Amino acid sequence: MDGAGPPFLTINSQQSTVNSQQSTVNSQQPPDRATGIDLTTHNPKIFIFSLNMNDKNSARSIILIVDDNQTNLDVLFELLRNYGYKVLVALDGESAIEQIEYIHPDLILLDIMMPGIDGFETCLRLKADHSTRDIPIIFMSALSDTLDKVKGFQTGAVDYITKPFQHEEVLSRIETHLTIRSLQKKLEEKNLELAHLNQNLERLVEQKTKQLIDQEKTAIIGRLTQGMVHNLKSPLQVIQTSVDLIETKATKIQEDSFFDYTKYIFQAVTKINQIMDTLMMKSRKEQNQDVQPVNINDLVQRELQLLEGNMYFKNKIRKKYFYDEEIVTIPLIYSYISQVFYNLINNAMDAMWEKKSRELTIATRQDDSNIYMDISDTGCGIAPEDLSKLFDPFYTSKPPKGEEKTEGQPTGTGLGLYTCIELLKPFNGEIAISTNLGTGSVFTVVLPKQQPTRTSPLSQIALG
Repeated sequence: MDGAGPPFLTINSQQSTVNSQQSTVNSQQPPDRATGIDLTTHNPKIFIFSLNMNDKNSARSIILIVDDNQTNLDVLFELLRNYGYKVLVALDGESAIEQIEYIHPDLILLDIMMPGIDGFETCLRLKADHSTRDIPIIFMSALSDTLDKVKGFQTGAVDYITKPFQHEEVLSRIETHLTIRSLQKKLEEKNLELAHLNQNLERLVEQKTKQLIDQEKTAIIGRLTQGMVHNLKSPLQVIQTSVDLIETKATKIQEDSFFDYTKYIFQAVTKINQIMDTLMMKSRKEQNQDVQPVNINDLVQRELQLLEGNMYFKNKIRKKYFYDEEIVTIPLIYSYISQVFYNLINNAMDAMWEKKSRELTIATRQDDSNIYMDISDTGCGIAPEDLSKLFDPFYTSKPPKGEEKTEGQPTGTGLGLYTCIELLKPFNGEIAISTNLGTGSVFTVVLPKQQPTRTSPLSQIALG
C-alpha cells in the first residue's frame, strides 16, 4: 500500500448485495459513482459501503466488518445498511489494522478464523494501540466452545455472536455496545471538564485564601499602626512643647536665629502629625468592613498622600489631579475601593516603567447616575487581542516574580484586575477601558449612585 492511503471504493446504495460480477475499478472515479466489485478476485482488501459523508445518515455510527467469507459479508452488509449504519469491510486482520489508521470505526465485528493473523491476534494488536484500544470489538464465529469465548473476552472483546447470525440479536448487541461507548465518551468528556473545573476551583480557593490572609495581615498592621501612632504622639508632644519653650526663651534673650530653627522643627512636627493622622484614619477605615458613606475625592487624596512615600511615584512620575468638588458620598466599603484604586495606580505605574515621559492623570466626576474615577497613563497601551482577557484570573502580560528579563521590570500574578472586578461587584461597579497601543490607557471606575440592598458584601465576593 503506498503513502496515498487505501483505494476506498463505493458501492451504490441501491444494491441489495455486494455484486459478485467482476468489474474494473478506477480509483480516481468520483465517490458517488456506482461500482460493483468481486471480493474474491479484487486485491484491495477493504471497502467502504454506503459511506458518503454528505448523506442524510452522516451522523450514524461507522461499523467495520472483518471477515474473509463473502456470504457473511453479504448478510451483515445488507442488514446494517438497511438499519442506517455506515459500513466498512476488511477481508483479513492485517488490512483491517492498516485501514483503521485512516478511518476509526465506532465498532468492529471481527471474525476469529481468518487467513493470516486470526481474530484473537488482531484484537490484541488493536487493544495494544492507544488510538484504537477503546473501539468496542464483537467477535463472530461458528465456534461455540466456552474456552474460545473466554479467550475472546481476555483479548479485549466486549461481546460474542455466533454464526449463523440472528438478525435481531446482532442489531441488539451492536446497538447496546454503541450506546455504552457513547456514554463512555460523554463520561470522559465530563471527567475532563470536571478536572478543569477542579483545577480552576483550586486556584480560586488559593486566591480567596490569600485574600483572607491578606485581610488578616491588614488588620494586624492596622492595629500595630494605631499602637505606633499612639506611642509617637507623646514624644512629639514633648518636642512641640520644647519648641514653644525655646521660642519663649529666644524672645527673652532677643535671639532671632532661634526662630528660624524652631520654625523648621515645628513644620516637621506638623508634617509628622499629619502623616500619623492619615495613617490612623486609613487604619480605622481598612479594619471596618461595614458599608459607610464614602467621598471618592477624600479617598483618592488620602491614598495619594500615602503613595508619596513611594519614591518612584513621588520623583519619577508627573501627576495631574482633577476633582469634582461637588461629588456626592455613596455607601461603600472603604477598604474595597482603596484597594481598587491602589491596584489601578500600580498597573499604571508598571505600564510606564520603560517610558521616558511618564504622566499620571487622576480625575473624579459624576453624572445623574454614576460617580467616575479616571486613571490615565502614558504607558505602553493594550493590544486589542488582549482586552477580552484582561480581567481573567491569572492572566497577566507581566512576568512572574523571579523571571524578570531586565532589572526593575514589573512582575505580576494576574490577580490585580480580577480582584478589582470582584471588589466592585457588591456595589454593581464596573471598570471601563480606553486604550491606544503605544501611547497609553484610561481605566475608569464606574460606581452607581443608587446602591443595591445587601446583607454581606464580603460573602458576595467569596461566592463570586
